[in-house]
Amino acid sequence: MVGRRLARIVRARREARAPAPDPLVVLERAQLEQEERLDQARRAVADLVVQRRRVELLAVRASDEIARLNRGAEEAVGRGDDAGARELLRRSIVTGERREELHAQRARLDAQVRRLEHGLGQVERRLEDSQSRYLALRADHDAARAATEVRAALGAAGQQAAETRRAAQEAEQAVRELRARAAAYDELAWTDPDGESVRAAFEELEHGRAAEAELERLKERRALDP
Repeated sequence: MVGRRLARIVRARREARAPAPDPLVVLERAQLEQEERLDQARRAVADLVVQRRRVELLAVRASDEIARLNRGAEEAVGRGDDAGARELLRRSIVTGERREELHAQRARLDAQVRRLEHGLGQVERRLEDSQSRYLALRADHDAARAATEVRAALGAAGQQAAETRRAAQEAEQAVRELRARAAAYDELAWTDPDGESVRAAFEELEHGRAAEAELERLKERRALDP
C-alpha cells in the first residue's frame, strides 16, 4: 500500500513538472498518423484489386481450358473414341465448375473493392478537411507568433531608443557642465591680478606697444634718408 502510494506521488510530481504539450504539435502528429493509416488502407485496397485481377485471369484461363477440352472431345467423337471424349467432357465439366467458382469469387472481391473504395473516398475527404483546418490553424498560429515577436521587437527598440535619448541628454549635460567649468576658470583667471592670463595679456600689450614704437622709428629714418 505504502509503495503504491509513493509511486503515485512520484508519478504525479513528474507529470506536474512536465510541460504541457503544444496543441499544434499534437494536432500535427495526429494528422501524420491519419495520413499513414490512409496510405496503409490504400495499399490494402490496391492489393485487393490485384487479387481480383488474378481471379479474373484464372477465370479466363478456365474458359480457354474448357474450349480446348470441348474441341478435343469433338475430335475424339469424330475418331470414334467415346471413352476419350467422355474423359475430356468430364474434365471440361470440372473446369466449368471451377470457372463458376472463380466468377463468384471475382464478384465477391469486386463488391468488397467497391465498398472499400467508397469508404476510402470518405476517409480521404475527411482527411482533406482535417488538413485544411490544420493549415488554417497553422497559419493563424504563425501569424500570432509573428505579431508577438514584432511587438516584442518594437518594445525593445522603444526601450533602447529611450535609453539612447537619456544617454544623449546626459552627454549634453556633461558638455554643458564642462563648458561652464572652463568659463568659470577663465573668469577666475582674469579676476586674479597675479594670474597667468593677466600677465600674458599685459606682456602682449607691452610687446605690441614696443613693436608700434619701433615701427614709427623705422618710418622716420626712411623719411630722413635721401
